[in-house]
Amino acid sequence: MITLCLDTSDGAAVAVLRDGATLAAARSTDPRRHVETLTPMIVACLTEAEVAPDEVTAVAVGTGPAPFTGLRVGLVTARTFALARGIEAYGVSSLDAIADEALEQAGEEVLVATDARRREVYWARYRRSAVGGLELMAGPGVESADVVAAEHNDLVAAGAVVGRGVALYPDVLAPEAIEEDRLRRAALTVDPVRLGALAAERAGQGADQPTEALYLRRPDVHVTPGAGSSRAS
Repeated sequence: MITLCLDTSDGAAVAVLRDGATLAAARSTDPRRHVETLTPMIVACLTEAEVAPDEVTAVAVGTGPAPFTGLRVGLVTARTFALARGIEAYGVSSLDAIADEALEQAGEEVLVATDARRREVYWARYRRSAVGGLELMAGPGVESADVVAAEHNDLVAAGAVVGRGVALYPDVLAPEAIEEDRLRRAALTVDPVRLGALAAERAGQGADQPTEALYLRRPDVHVTPGAGSSRAS
């Protein structure tokens, strides 16, 4: 099984897997150039992996939550690629992928907080289930970092908050993590390899994995009355 894995919930991340083994991976940290970077990254990863596009047997894509424009680029690309080849496209929450990596490293519970702009974070709280999978304890939601920290102060105090929200609001979400190295380790982003592994695991369990976007709020679209154009961010 050859899986093309994509996520555009923050920057753009791409990986090509063969039966779970990583053949190629790439990442762009620019959160506003998904249209320009994603397709060249896919081409580069397939070339490095020595895999022709028609050899791909499944696509795994992050469904967010994330700002509207960037997330839409990844989802449309994944669906189009899969439809053109008659293969399955599996959707995985981007927060799930971050939580899975964090819980593998340490801890019984974790709070994931990612950048939602407007001085807010997307968040969700997880723990390991009895059978080793992810169990969603609360969320997903979108709120200010202050509100999220107050609602989950036990995990904040334990240093069990991960995601780019930690880098953006360290005084609120990681007040004890004064060392730069600890902050950097906490500021996890979506690993497309991890996303692909979750998609494969859930597909093996027969789970439904729709590729619908998880936006949590209305897109930032501004329309001038009487104008025929709009602007999204």
